[in-house]
Amino acid sequence: MENAEPEPALKAPSVEFGVHLREYRIMAGKRQKELAVMLGWSVSKISMLERGERRADEEFARAADTALEAGGGLLTRWRETVEHAGRFSIWLAQLVEIEQRADMLRGWEPLIIPGMLQTEQYARAIFRGRPGITPDLVEQSVAARMDRQCILERENGPTLWVVLDEGVLTRPIGSEEVMAEQLAKLTAMDDHPRVHLHVLPHDAWLTTGLQGAFMLAGGPEMPDTAYIESITLSQITAEPSRVLDVKSRYEMLHGEALPRRASLQLIEEKAKRWK
Repeated sequence: MENAEPEPALKAPSVEFGVHLREYRIMAGKRQKELAVMLGWSVSKISMLERGERRADEEFARAADTALEAGGGLLTRWRETVEHAGRFSIWLAQLVEIEQRADMLRGWEPLIIPGMLQTEQYARAIFRGRPGITPDLVEQSVAARMDRQCILERENGPTLWVVLDEGVLTRPIGSEEVMAEQLAKLTAMDDHPRVHLHVLPHDAWLTTGLQGAFMLAGGPEMPDTAYIESITLSQITAEPSRVLDVKSRYEMLHGEALPRRASLQLIEEKAKRWK
């Protein structure tokens, strides 16, 4: 899924600030337990902040800056991450943060390869299709999309379930070479222990997902959340009834999709067209 709006060059604000917090803590020669005692927090909360699984507010950033004798440097980093995130649409910054916090992502894509599984060349072709986009912004967006994929390689990364419409495998994007490389990547992802790829065949005759792409995200530190995409207005919601509706649609699509092994065989068969 993903429309062609440029993606943030930075990770979610909570993730980037967590990196800075850890760096300043190490420079100060403090362990997480020591910092937790100094701030009156639990070790688990400090750990969650450093992993980007919890947001830091200005009060915390100021207190941590003082405790670590950062001379205002850590507080400045907090302000920079918030300011940078503000340059992009709210829903897009939220999406990146949701992906970082989730332990399971489930998505449906009727039109293109989802961003988490795209090659650089495929992503570049997608972004170039946005009216008025500059070459520099295309490259920035491609780099950000590749960076987002790193969560799949984390030791505690999310499990990703994806249902693709069969038409995605034959829709020309970029060039024949781009498509060949992209389908080869999908085939290779079959070996990933936390990626489960299924294809909805044309002969399923299912209309449930024709309205557009969506993703469901869940985790122990977040409410079940749905991301619903359209060409002009993408939405993120944790409203229970809407999330339940998206879950029901996903279950119908997943139920009619081919099993994992049969899906892989279909991808390999379609890949021959592009070689």
